[in-house]
Amino acid sequence: MFKLLRYYSVTSLVAVLATAVLLTWFYRQVAIQGIVQMIEQGNLTLARAAMNPIKPTLLEYLSATKNFRPDSANPPPLPPVLLASINSLMQDRSVTRIKIFNRDGVVVFSTKPSQIGDGQNHNQGFIIAINGGVASALTYRDTFNSFDGATEEDNLMQTYIPVRAGPAEPILGAFELYPDVNNLVHQTERTEFIIMAGAILILSVLYAVLILIVRRANNTIELQQRTIRERTETLELLSSHMLKNEESHKKKISFELHEGLAQTLSALKLKVENGRYKRSMGDATAGSVDSIIPVLQQAIQEVRTIATDLRPPSLDDLGLLPTLNWLCREFEQQHPGIRIEREMSLQEQDIPPPLKIILYRIIVKVFDEMAEHTKTGHIHLALWLDGGHTLILLIDDTTTEALDETAIPLMNIDPQLRAGFARMEELTTLSGGTFTASHHSGGGTTLRASWNR
Repeated sequence: MFKLLRYYSVTSLVAVLATAVLLTWFYRQVAIQGIVQMIEQGNLTLARAAMNPIKPTLLEYLSATKNFRPDSANPPPLPPVLLASINSLMQDRSVTRIKIFNRDGVVVFSTKPSQIGDGQNHNQGFIIAINGGVASALTYRDTFNSFDGATEEDNLMQTYIPVRAGPAEPILGAFELYPDVNNLVHQTERTEFIIMAGAILILSVLYAVLILIVRRANNTIELQQRTIRERTETLELLSSHMLKNEESHKKKISFELHEGLAQTLSALKLKVENGRYKRSMGDATAGSVDSIIPVLQQAIQEVRTIATDLRPPSLDDLGLLPTLNWLCREFEQQHPGIRIEREMSLQEQDIPPPLKIILYRIIVKVFDEMAEHTKTGHIHLALWLDGGHTLILLIDDTTTEALDETAIPLMNIDPQLRAGFARMEELTTLSGGTFTASHHSGGGTTLRASWNR
């Protein structure tokens, strides 16, 4: 049976974990975007507020350092007013680093002296700023800074702001701020953890409820399947009893016809033939008595035929295999245009006794149907034991050429022909076997039944 509970438990657990991870990732992206926008706006306001009083001095300094190159000597020192403003900005605000770039992307000033003289004309933040835009990026501790091309030691927010005298004036350089965002990052991480824990808790409760529902549904399904199996077993048992009772009645009627009525008619025939009545009745009635003998002979033959059709005595006296050989000979005598090829590679003791009469009934019925429909003049009958535990019956009237063609289920080709073999399918199913039928476009039908011993 399909393991519904195990399958649903595993897939639901994977879905819960995946949902929690996706929710966390989504919140993290939204939070980062919010932090970037908020800090960018704050940095812009802060930089403008700090640069407005000293903008003329900053513009003069950038003009003085416009030809400064990475391989040049140290740039000129900052004017005292500009240096004082930068120191005040770093003391009173949560700014950890400030850098000033000339128009060529060279760092002409940095609160981290080792960075002075670095050429960063390929820095994407600087490129955006020198083209008139504002660029910001959040860099976590111990992660790679894509703007500076280095690994940062703190959680930093970088903002690149263009420096120019007015909106219509040329840009002389860029001003970069590094605010400390540790508190915001820690708060975001705590919120992220709370959201993730809450999501996992809620999804876990939902998971537990769904597992209980599935467990209950699984128990209900198992109960229904057990009921179906029990009813199927009961139907198979009743079918088996029905077949046995049917065969028992046929056997009894066959015996009574063969041993009772047939014997009585035979005795009557013998009595008429011995001439006792002829001598007692005289020549006048001799002719009428003689005419009774053929009628009695015909009646005896009909009774024996009916008895044989009901249940051949050889089935109980000799077994199934000799009976099938006799049946094939009789069939070929009645249908001279049809030849039966027999292939029975098993012993009499290999056939379970209850199946002997079933096999006989199936073969008789199929022979009768094929005698009406076959166009090949050939019937192949095979009975063998597969793997030592599966009894297989195969009957087909296909030609050698048709066997190479693709077999099509009989029910898709000729419903009327399939109806003719319905008795074989019925007997096979009621006796606990499986039945298949196929038709070949080149001509012929293949019928196969199998039983597990």
